[in-house]
Amino acid sequence: MMIISHLDLVRTLAWIPFLQPAGAMGSYWWLLMFPLVLGISIAYRATHDHSLDRFWHRVILFAVKSTVAMGSLALAMYLFVYWVIPALRVG
Repeated sequence: MMIISHLDLVRTLAWIPFLQPAGAMGSYWWLLMFPLVLGISIAYRATHDHSLDRFWHRVILFAVKSTVAMGSLALAMYLFVYWVIPALRVG
C-alpha cells in the first residue's frame, strides 16, 4: 500500500534553496521573507544597540524599512524586465 502525500520527504531534504524552487511552498515562497527579515532585524539591533530602551520599536522599524526596500527593489526589477527591456528591442 502506497501513501501519497504533498510533502515528499526525499525531495524536501534534497532541496537546494538558491538553485531550485521551494517545492512544498509552491507559489508562496516569498512569504519566507518576513520571518527572515524579522530575525535579521533582531540580530542586528541586539548587536548594535547599547541599551534595551525601545529595542522592539527599533526592531519593528528596521524590519518594516527592510521589507519596504526589498519590495521597492522587486517592483523596480519587475518594471525593468517587463517594460524597459522589451521597449529596447530593435526590430
